Amino acid sequence: MSDPLEQTAKLTSVPSETEAAIVIAALEENGIRAESDEYTSGLRAGPWNWVDIMVPAQELAKAQEILAQVQEENDHINWSQVDVGQPEDDVEEADKSDEEE
Repeated sequence: MSDPLEQTAKLTSVPSETEAAIVIAALEENGIRAESDEYTSGLRAGPWNWVDIMVPAQELAKAQEILAQVQEENDHINWSQVDVGQPEDDVEEADKSDEEE
């Protein structure tokens, strides 16, 4: 938060920056300022691959309600079944093997 004297509270931790961005965007759309601990001085803060989402302490209860709504709205997505394509390294290797044939 921009005010160094403002009390903050940890809303949740999520396993990626992408999930943190989704939650933060939903909170901000509902008037709650939020930020993540994604980086501190260019270095990753917190446990590897987990991102804490912080909100003003006085808005924690409202933020928890919004988080529950976001989770409910996205609960139907089975990310293990979503085809996101090949990683870039695999695509480059596949292209090279196609050229060799």
